[in-house]
Amino acid sequence: MKRLDWSFAHDYLKPRLKGNFVLDLNPMSKANILIAITLSAFVVFDVAYAFALTALILVFAALAGKFKSFMKVYWKIVVFFASLLFLVRAAFTNGSTVLFQMGGIHVTPEGIHLGLISAALVMEFSGAFILFMETTEMDELVYMLEKRGMSHTFSYIILSAFQTIKDLSKSSQTIMDSQRCRGIETEGSMLNRAKAFVPVLGPLVLGAISNAEEKSIAMDARAFSAPSRHTSLLLLREVPASEHLLVWFFDLVLILTIIGRIYVWIA
Repeated sequence: MKRLDWSFAHDYLKPRLKGNFVLDLNPMSKANILIAITLSAFVVFDVAYAFALTALILVFAALAGKFKSFMKVYWKIVVFFASLLFLVRAAFTNGSTVLFQMGGIHVTPEGIHLGLISAALVMEFSGAFILFMETTEMDELVYMLEKRGMSHTFSYIILSAFQTIKDLSKSSQTIMDSQRCRGIETEGSMLNRAKAFVPVLGPLVLGAISNAEEKSIAMDARAFSAPSRHTSLLLLREVPASEHLLVWFFDLVLILTIIGRIYVWIA
């Protein structure tokens, strides 16, 4: 009789590593860095500075090997809304000199400048958020939040919410693919898409209810509500000194930008 191979169990005794510097950053360190970058952009409130930080975020996405998936979301959503915000700000902001006027639209240098700043800040803030979501596993984030004292019930709600979104997205795509196989038109005009999407809602809702019941049974089986300390199969590495230095660097940059902004206001 062969002995059971327990080598797979040793993988759970090692910290989870992906072999990439950006991806292996602690979720809290990553959040700290991106929050510092975002806040510094709002403090400085300068077009060139905001676009420079946006470029830095793109570099981080490339270093993480997530540039393609990052741009897939970033380009379709963020750039569209940033462009729309720029046009609205540029067309309807009062200024000393009117460069172009037609009806209620009056383009001024002040409006163009404010539009550029608003668009740059939206691109920088949204880029930081998308980068965090693309490079951070939700179970790792929840694990760190629990270690910082968050209730395991609340952390499970966060993790379950993100997992439900992923499950619904996959289920809807599967159902839409099956609709195409049956010859149902799922592309074209908005009306055709609506006709194809409405019948999908029923199976999606029923599937979500069924999954919720299964998760509830699994939680009871694992004694989720037990008052004792919970265990985890996930293990993250201790934060190295180099990572601490990186976080302190971006925090220092934020502090210096705040001090510089206060000095400019006073002067």
